[in-house]
Amino acid sequence: MAEIRNDIFYKMGSSTSDGYFIYDVQQSDFVYVNQAFVVMFNLSEHPVNTKQLWAAVHDEDKDHLQSCYEELLADGGSKKYVFRMVTADEKVRYLKCTAYLDQENNEIYGILDDFTTTQENKTHIEQINGRKNVTLEVLSHDLKEPLGMIKMAVSSMENKIGRVAEEDFKGSLQFIADVCERNLKLIRSMVNHEFLKSSVVAIKRERVDLIWELKDVVRFYKRSHLREIRNFTFSSSQEKIFMFLDSMKFMQVINNLVSNAIKFTSFGGNIEVNAEDRGETVVVSVSDNGIGIPEKIKEKLFQNEKSVLRKGLNGEESGGLGMNIIKDIVDLHQGRIWLVSEQGIGTTFYIELPK
Repeated sequence: MAEIRNDIFYKMGSSTSDGYFIYDVQQSDFVYVNQAFVVMFNLSEHPVNTKQLWAAVHDEDKDHLQSCYEELLADGGSKKYVFRMVTADEKVRYLKCTAYLDQENNEIYGILDDFTTTQENKTHIEQINGRKNVTLEVLSHDLKEPLGMIKMAVSSMENKIGRVAEEDFKGSLQFIADVCERNLKLIRSMVNHEFLKSSVVAIKRERVDLIWELKDVVRFYKRSHLREIRNFTFSSSQEKIFMFLDSMKFMQVINNLVSNAIKFTSFGGNIEVNAEDRGETVVVSVSDNGIGIPEKIKEKLFQNEKSVLRKGLNGEESGGLGMNIIKDIVDLHQGRIWLVSEQGIGTTFYIELPK
C-alpha cells in the first residue's frame, strides 16, 4: 500500500513546480525529493545534505522550524508552516510547507510552495502605501496655503468687477496662474517619485487577451476630447492573442507611449497602436507622424537622464513614466523595446514579448 501511495506522490512531484519531499524521521534524512525541490534550493548533489540544507534556513526561523517539526511529531496529522531560506547568493526565499506525518512508516510527506514574489510584492505595497499616506499629508499641508491665496485673489476680483483696471485684473490672473504652476510642479514631482518607487514591485502575471487590452486603451482616447484633434487607430494580425502579462503595468507602458505621441504630434496627427503575432513572440508598436526624435536624444532615451526630457509641441511638461522605467517593465516581461524615428516624419516604438 505504501509503495502505491509513494508512486502517486512521485508522479505528482514530477509534474509540478512545487517542491515535493519525503523525510525519514528515524534516519533523519530525505528519502525522496523531486526536481523542483533540487532547483528551489540550488542543490548540486543527491542524496540531500540535510545539515547543509538546515544551515540555509534563515537564522531567525531556525527555532521556529524546530518547534514546528516537534509539533508535527507530537500531534501527527497534517500541518502548514511558513519559514524563510537563504540561498547561496544570499537571497531570502519565503516558503510555505504543507507536511503530513505518516506514523505507520515514520515518514513526513511534504510540499513546499515558494511564495517569495507574492511576499515581496506585499511588503513593497505596504511600503508604497505608507509613503503615499505621507505624500498625501504633505500635499494637503503644502497646498492649503496656496489654495487659500487663490481663493482670496478670486474673491477680491469678484468684488472689484467693473471697478478695477484691466492691467490690475490681468495681474491677479497672472498671480493665480503662477501659484497653480508652482504647485502643479510640486504634485508632478511627488507623483513621479512615488511611481519610480512603486515600479520596483515584481510583476504579477495573469492570462489576458492582449488584443482586448490594447483596444481598450485606444477606445479610451477615441472617447476623450482628444479625438477632435488627433486620429487614433488600432490594427492587429489576430482577433485574439492570449498572453501572461502584468496587464496593469504593461498597459501603463502603452498609455505612456500614446501620451508621448500626442505631445509630439501636430493637430490632426495620426497615432496607431498595432499588435503582430510572430509565432513565438508578439510585437506591439505605437506609431505617430509627429516631429520625430533627434539622434542625440535616441542614444540616451532609455537612461535616467534629464537631458533627454523635452516639452511637447504645446509646452506640455514631461510626466508619467520615464523611458527608463518603461524599459524596466518590458525587461521584467523578458521582452525588448526599441524605436525607429526620423525627424519631421514620425516615431515608432516597438515592444517584443515572448508568448
